[in-house]
Amino acid sequence: MDNRFCVIGEKLAHTRSPQIHNLFFGIKGEKGVYDVKEIAREDIGSCRDFLLSYDGVNVTIPYKTDVMKNLDYVSDEARNIGAVNTVKKNGDRLEGYNSDPYGFVSMLTSRGISAAGKKATVLGFGGAAKSIVHALKELGAKVTVVSRNPENVREEGVRKIDYATLNSECDKGEKGYLLVNCTPVGMYPKEGVSPVGENVISQFAALADIVYNPMYTEFLKTGAKLGKRLAGGLYMLVAQAMKSQSIWRDERVDTAATAEIFRKLSFKEALKGGLNIYLTGIMSCGKSTLGRELAKALNRELVDMDEYIVKREGKTIPELFKEGENVFRDAESRALYELSLGKGMVIATGGGCIKRIKNADVLLLSGATVFVRRNINKIIKSADCAGRPLLADGAERLRAIYAARKSRYYASAQAVLDNDGNEEEGLKKLLGIIEKGE
Repeated sequence: MDNRFCVIGEKLAHTRSPQIHNLFFGIKGEKGVYDVKEIAREDIGSCRDFLLSYDGVNVTIPYKTDVMKNLDYVSDEARNIGAVNTVKKNGDRLEGYNSDPYGFVSMLTSRGISAAGKKATVLGFGGAAKSIVHALKELGAKVTVVSRNPENVREEGVRKIDYATLNSECDKGEKGYLLVNCTPVGMYPKEGVSPVGENVISQFAALADIVYNPMYTEFLKTGAKLGKRLAGGLYMLVAQAMKSQSIWRDERVDTAATAEIFRKLSFKEALKGGLNIYLTGIMSCGKSTLGRELAKALNRELVDMDEYIVKREGKTIPELFKEGENVFRDAESRALYELSLGKGMVIATGGGCIKRIKNADVLLLSGATVFVRRNINKIIKSADCAGRPLLADGAERLRAIYAARKSRYYASAQAVLDNDGNEEEGLKKLLGIIEKGE
């Protein structure tokens, strides 16, 4: 294989596909070409020779159906969906597949969300929605499709309703597990709107949005406000691309590469968009000090989340903990949601902010998150237990706390800073991470 690939579509000015596949080549230590080609509608049905000039081609809207006219073989899954997004050259034959169902399930799995056997409601029934409905049916979910014209939804084994019915049922307290936005509502450049309101979102436990630009859509922001689990479309985009690579290469999907590319791409996207920079890590790892210096260096506003909580709640951290740790964690989640709506801040989070996985959802969607990692033995030697309710039994308690949270720190960050040196060294490393974008 020569590693010559391409994406075709009608309008591709904002496609992320070249970034994703070039990151994959870098991880593999390989050379590769990934081109972008806009094709006119009248030419898509007769572009066989063009398709044969590449090892593989990705197909995006609005050509996922029309491209099938050029193919010698279409997988059962793609045929059932009625769309192809991955074309593979196999000798002088062209084969069609659809990697979107895999990408969607991977997106849910990455956030620990499972729709198997549960009620799932899909908003919209365009091309992308058909792949999502197929994936949900394969999972054994009980699927409802919401469309402005439900009578036009040609899909067996699903319930079909309009938006008025959805709103009415939710107003009456009808509940579901997963709500998926498959509409373009909230997509760049028409941001700041959601396909449904709080009355609907409040009745679901988890939200998934296949829109990836912006990463943190109004739909997902509303879910964050209401404390829901969240999954954003950028992970799906990366995962379906990695599925395409596996098809072209006749290999299993490289899930480690998927996670790494998502971390790098989401970090770069957040920095490029001027979103918040979050610093996470165990208490006394240096978040506040580094945050202060980073804010100065980048001319950003600094927010210490614990201080923000104290001001917002009108109580000290120990006072909140006296009412129960959950009382404090509730206040922490509210504070994070409010801060996530802003841009351009450096935010030093509390050491336990990542304990709630829904907080990790918000961190990954709304900014660039750096895990400040410091040797726990160094922290223990200098730990100040005063004013820290969780360290009332002494600094050694810190070791157990860190062990319990360590995996969460890694899972909720896109970059890691080793902060075992002095303040100046730590800041230099942190600025390097920000400038490099990874």
